Amino acid sequence: MNILLAIAVMIIIIIVSYLADRKYPTKRIFIIPCGIILLCLVAVYSSLVIPSSSNSISTEQRLAILNEQPYFITWYNDYKEDINQLDRFATVYHKIISNYENQSISATEALSQLQRLYDETNAFNNSLQDALPPGELSQNNYTLVYDILEKTRVYSYKLNETVRQSTVIINEGTYNQIEHKDIVNNLNRVYAIEGPVMLDINSEVSQIKDNLTIPEN
Repeated sequence: MNILLAIAVMIIIIIVSYLADRKYPTKRIFIIPCGIILLCLVAVYSSLVIPSSSNSISTEQRLAILNEQPYFITWYNDYKEDINQLDRFATVYHKIISNYENQSISATEALSQLQRLYDETNAFNNSLQDALPPGELSQNNYTLVYDILEKTRVYSYKLNETVRQSTVIINEGTYNQIEHKDIVNNLNRVYAIEGPVMLDINSEVSQIKDNLTIPEN
């Protein structure tokens, strides 16, 4: 309906411009540009207001999206638990190092806590190695989920390695009677080099959610 209205308006503009040109030939230099400008305005308005049919999807596409949605939702809910676990590991690590730096705990206690944390992060890290996206996802969404898992594996590995190297630093530093401040400096240096960077998966998750959203007609 909107398309027909726009076409009708454009035809009227052309007719009026033609009649005006015939009646006032001396004003042609003014009438013709005005007609062209009005036509352009109608065209621009039509492109902005009239909805495009490119957003429409077929019944098969709609059913495919509906079929994928529960598989991704289930996977994503489980994945968020993994993220919470990684956050907990990172929080515990920083607390141990902070307590050791402030000498709230001894080197022996710090080593004991770091060893327990290493065992947990190592087991968690190993559990991620064979993780795969749901096979029911489309190729595009499967690839995006796989990219998320790869980023998570890298983050988990670097956190696990940081815990391991921190344990070695405190153990060797204590054994060799290195000054406490130097051990702390070594710990800070290891985290700066080996520590995981922020796990940013917002882009992938946003793309998947867009792919699994049925557009409005």
